[in-house]
Amino acid sequence: MTVPAQSPHGSPTERADQLLAMTKRLVALVTAEIDALKAKRLDGASADWDEKERLAHAWRLEVAYIKANPSALAGVADDRKQALRDSAKRLEEQLEAHARALVAMKTVTEGLVRSIASEIATVRSGPVGYGRAGTVNTATKREASGLAVDAKA
Repeated sequence: MTVPAQSPHGSPTERADQLLAMTKRLVALVTAEIDALKAKRLDGASADWDEKERLAHAWRLEVAYIKANPSALAGVADDRKQALRDSAKRLEEQLEAHARALVAMKTVTEGLVRSIASEIATVRSGPVGYGRAGTVNTATKREASGLAVDAKA
């Protein structure tokens, strides 16, 4: 007797459960990263990087496969399919919130760097000097010659 080959993902219900678990884990990882960004812990963005990368890649491939082969979820209960749609929507919302948090962090960081550079330029300005008639020039101070910023700062 020949046993039919089974998908490496198991039954359609098992496939749906695996996709749901991946999606929920991705939501948790992205949420943790958003919280780290809001707490101004820049190192929080690199935590669990490998897991996020691996899960996001696997999730993308699985979703593409299911879109191309809707029969992969044939027979899955409607409530399970709804749970998949809901979790995918939650992931999308968290990714949008993540993008907003990154833009906010970038804006704050760039503003901070500009302020520091401006302050350094003011402090390092050269002397004003004398004009042709022997009087002190009151022209604005010149910019500092150079500034190097450590990426860890």
